[in-house]
Amino acid sequence: LVKNMVVKTNIVVALDWTPNTNHIGIFVAQSLGLYDKANLQVDAISPDADSYAKTPRRRVEERTAHFGVCPSETVISCHAHGEGGAGASRIVAVAAILQQQTSAIVTLKSSGVDRPAKLDGRKYASYEGRFEMDIVRQLICDDGGKGEVEEVRHGEHGLGIFNTLVQHPEVYDATWVFMPWEGVIARQSGIELNVFGLEDVPYGYTPILISHLDTLAELGEDARRFLKATAEGYKFAAENPKEAAKILCGTARHKGFELTDSMVAESAEELKNAFLTPSQAWGEMKLEKWKAFTDWLESNNIIKDREGKTLPAPDPKLLFTNDYL
Repeated sequence: LVKNMVVKTNIVVALDWTPNTNHIGIFVAQSLGLYDKANLQVDAISPDADSYAKTPRRRVEERTAHFGVCPSETVISCHAHGEGGAGASRIVAVAAILQQQTSAIVTLKSSGVDRPAKLDGRKYASYEGRFEMDIVRQLICDDGGKGEVEEVRHGEHGLGIFNTLVQHPEVYDATWVFMPWEGVIARQSGIELNVFGLEDVPYGYTPILISHLDTLAELGEDARRFLKATAEGYKFAAENPKEAAKILCGTARHKGFELTDSMVAESAEELKNAFLTPSQAWGEMKLEKWKAFTDWLESNNIIKDREGKTLPAPDPKLLFTNDYL
């Protein structure tokens, strides 16, 4: 009897945030038994499990997670010359979770900061992301400002920053949000926002799934099976946003934040067209899009080492692979 028991491959996915609609396909795949069918045991670790002590990048680099969720800036900084350890340049993007840009810089309507240029002399709440402040300063300069915005690091994570912006506007004036998440929360709470989109920035894929080349080599077919099942989960969410929202609410409860059904349903509805390519594929990435973003970062001297020395952009061909999709 024991002989016939199939041992499942264990896969750990490090999330960038507490579970939300960006992660919906993973929870759907889990709930619908798609990972089971692929002979996988998948665990999605929420970053509040260790109070955000380790980033998804760190977990993937140390190989305590097989996959991680992060913005494309993470991979770019891993490959920028001399960044991180030797292992860093072994990190690659293996799937784009979203095909469309859904994030923006926001301020409260009541602040009067109704265009990026007016952020000069104001306080910006940062997540301490790579290139984050440089991108914000560039937006201000592009709008005719000086790029003199003050970075405030409160060490808050997830929704903490947005909640502080709303409840204590004296602490900071602006932050970066996902419109289909905080934007929906604001709308449902009757909070009016000024939204500065990133239309003028050829912003990269965000969020993405990353892995380590050695991990991928070890997983082999299991990596493909994992991504195939995950793709099915996101396709389901694109076609059945209400159902997918119910699944997320039912499976991703966690301390400190209750997922409300109506908010998650509206968020899933807003995201449904962002999950797939025009040909209805999930995860595929294009070299042109990676190159446009690395070229833009390089031409604005945004890629720097820890000492602030400007670095050339890494070769975009090395940053991602569609081979496991």
